Amino acid sequence: MKAIIKSLLFAGTALVSLSAGSDAFASGCNCGTVRNIVQRAQENINTHTTDVGNQIAQTILKGVAQLSAYQNRAIEANSRTQEAAQLSETIRERQKARAAAEGGRYDPATSACLDLSGIFTMGKAGQGAAGYGGNDVANASRNWSYGNEDIGKPVMEGGLAVANAIVSDRDALRNVGGLADPTSDVRLLTDAITLDTSDGDISKAYVRMINNMVDPIPPKPITQVELKTPAGRAQVAARQVDATRRSAAHAVYSYLGDIAAPTGGQQLAEWAKKAVTESYPFEVGDHVSELQAVDIFVRSRFANPEWHQELAGMSPEAVQREQLLAQALNLHVDWMRFNLERRQAAAIAALLSNSLDERDSRTTITTANAQ
Repeated sequence: MKAIIKSLLFAGTALVSLSAGSDAFASGCNCGTVRNIVQRAQENINTHTTDVGNQIAQTILKGVAQLSAYQNRAIEANSRTQEAAQLSETIRERQKARAAAEGGRYDPATSACLDLSGIFTMGKAGQGAAGYGGNDVANASRNWSYGNEDIGKPVMEGGLAVANAIVSDRDALRNVGGLADPTSDVRLLTDAITLDTSDGDISKAYVRMINNMVDPIPPKPITQVELKTPAGRAQVAARQVDATRRSAAHAVYSYLGDIAAPTGGQQLAEWAKKAVTESYPFEVGDHVSELQAVDIFVRSRFANPEWHQELAGMSPEAVQREQLLAQALNLHVDWMRFNLERRQAAAIAALLSNSLDERDSRTTITTANAQ
């Protein structure tokens, strides 16, 4: 850079000298030679000026390139800083989630596995039953009324045969199910958490109790000869009405029998024996009903001291899940109650219809006597 400046100064000095002494040399020097010297000096000055400009431009471009490189490095550094911050935040959140999981936040409620095991093995009432279900008993009772099959033979014979069957069953089935006379005690069904109808005596007592309750002394069936007479056909019609209204009572007992009869098989019984607590008041045998399974679900909570201790140690999330399980159980019990209420409504309607018939009959008799 200094060399360039010296050259420029030298060339300028030469031009000044030549200009100042042009008159002095005008008479004695060669004008062409001087002109060439001046021209070369101008060319040198132009050349040096162009080089200086190029060097300045190159210096500026290099400076700009250096600044751009610095800016790119700054952007890359900021990007890496942000990535590092995001990674640190991700690791921090992962550690929080892990700490929450290890602290029991995602642990299931204490009764979750217990509930699932029982639900999977409970099945439906009447399926896998070891003995008579409620619907089976209702059918047997209707066969008794109609005089069908073996159970209806005393009815076919009529009169004393029906009375003998009732008394014979009473004497033969004393103390069955822990009751002095189960054939006349509805507690055989209503107080049984599982009515083990796989036991033949319990099954017989159950059927006899329902027969004594719904239709104890049915009339002898109408014969084919009687059916051809007007009186016989009237009797058939009256018995159809009677059977329809008695079926409302059968529906109630059928439902109560189905939920109390064994269901779910051996797996449900094994689950029940493991699920009960020391405070459970009923015996768990080799056969378990839907009613007893629900009873175990219910008593495994409030009536179970261990449940209260476990609840105190649960995380808030586990407590919420336990609340949902309790709500679902309550929903199931409400549905069972609703099914019973439907049958009760039918029985009430049958009672109302029967009362209306009795009123109409009394009105007809009174009117006839008045005439």
